[in-house]
Amino acid sequence: MIEAQRLHFIRGKQHELRYDTYQSLRGMQSVGNTDVSSAGQRVILPSSFTGGARYIMQNYLDAMCLCRRFGYPDFFITITCNPNWPEVKRFLKDTTLKSEDRPDILCRLFKVKLDALIKLVNDKSIFGKVQAFVYTIEFQKRGLPHAHICIFMHPSRKIHNPQDVDKFISAEIPNKDTDPDLYKLVSDHMIHGPCGDANPNCTCMVNKKFSKGFPKMFNDETAVDSQGFLVYKRRDNGQYVVKSDIMMDNRTVVPYNKTLLKQFQAHINVAWCNQDGSIKYLFKYINKGPDRATISFVQTNNADNSDPNLDEIKAFYDCRYVSACEASWHIFSFDVHYRIPSVMRLAFHLPGEQRVIYGANEDIEDILNKTTIASSMFTGWFECNKKHDLAKTLKYAEFPTKYVWKKQLRKWEPRLRGFAIGRVHAVPPAFTI
Repeated sequence: MIEAQRLHFIRGKQHELRYDTYQSLRGMQSVGNTDVSSAGQRVILPSSFTGGARYIMQNYLDAMCLCRRFGYPDFFITITCNPNWPEVKRFLKDTTLKSEDRPDILCRLFKVKLDALIKLVNDKSIFGKVQAFVYTIEFQKRGLPHAHICIFMHPSRKIHNPQDVDKFISAEIPNKDTDPDLYKLVSDHMIHGPCGDANPNCTCMVNKKFSKGFPKMFNDETAVDSQGFLVYKRRDNGQYVVKSDIMMDNRTVVPYNKTLLKQFQAHINVAWCNQDGSIKYLFKYINKGPDRATISFVQTNNADNSDPNLDEIKAFYDCRYVSACEASWHIFSFDVHYRIPSVMRLAFHLPGEQRVIYGANEDIEDILNKTTIASSMFTGWFECNKKHDLAKTLKYAEFPTKYVWKKQLRKWEPRLRGFAIGRVHAVPPAFTI
C-alpha cells in the first residue's frame, strides 16, 4: 500500500510536472509564448523510485563505474536469511508462531547480520584491504531476503594464483571428527541437492537436466579451466554427508568461506571472480529488478502494438510480486542497493540545453527568472575551473573526488572529507557539437 501510494502520487503529478531545455524555454519567451502547459515532455516514473526500470539501470551503470575505477571485482558473496537462526528461535520460543509469521523480525535480523558481514569484510579485512563493495537485496518467492555482494580488493591483496584461492574459499566437506561444528554447518547449509534421479522434482532440474552444474567433478587442486572459469579443489577423500538417505560427497558442496559460515550460520556462497566476460552479467544479475509472479492475456483491437504513450507505472504494476519480507524491508526503509564509495552522476549537455523541470501552470517568466535555472552541474564545473587551480588538473569525472556539488547554491566547493566517484551520463550517438 505504501508503494501504491507513492505511485499514485507520481501519477497524480503527471499532468503537472514537465521538463524541457533551458534554451527551448528561452525561445518560447522570445516569441511571446507564455503557455508552457503543452511544452516539453511529461515526467514519468523517475530513477528516484526504488525498484523502477530507471532505478535499476542507473544502479547497474554505477556498479560498472566502480568496475572502471577499481578493476574487476575479486569476490562475489551471496548470503541468504536463515529462518532457523538461534535469535529467531529464542524470540518465538514461548509462542505458537513460526518464523514465517514474523517477516519483520526476519528482516531486522537479516539487516543486522548483513551489516556485521560488511563490517567484517570492509573494516576487519578478513580477505584483506578492500577498496569498494556493492550489494543488492533480493527476495525469494517464499519471502526470505538474500544479498548479492561484489567486493573489490586493493591491488596489493588481489589474488593472481588460483591456488591462493584455497586460503579463502573451500568446496569440500570438513572432517567430522576434527571440526564437528563446521561439518554440521556445511551439511545443513552448503550441500546442493539431492537432485537428479534421487530427486527429479528438485528446482534445479530443467527438462530433466542439471541447470546448476551439480554434481561437479572431483579435482585434486584449484585451477582455471579452458574457458577461464575457476574449478575449485574437490578431492575424492571419502568425506560425505547424508541428506534424505542419500550420501553426498564433495561434488555437491557449494563454495564457502569457513570464517563467514561459522560466524553467520546460513547459506553463504563465496566465489572468486576472475573472468572478464562475466562482469557485465554479474552486475546485471544483481540489478535485475523485482520479481514477477503471474501474467495475463488481454484482447485488444489495436492492430499496431507499438504504443508511443507507454504507461510506465502500469508496466511496473503488471505481474508485480511482493512478499511479506519485501514489504517489511521497504517499510523499514532499509537499503535495497548500497555501495561504497558513492557514485555521483554528472550531468552533460550543450550550452543552454540543460533540463528544466517546471509545473504546467507556472508562468514562463517565473521559471526563467529563478536563480538556479541558468546554472547546472556542468556549467558550475566551468565556473569552478576559473577560480581554483586544483580544478584545472581534474577531468569532469574526477571532480567529485576533490569537490562537492552544493545543490542549494548551485556551485562546486572544495571537499572537506570523504570522496566520491564521478560518472558522466551516457551521450547518445546523435549528440553532436
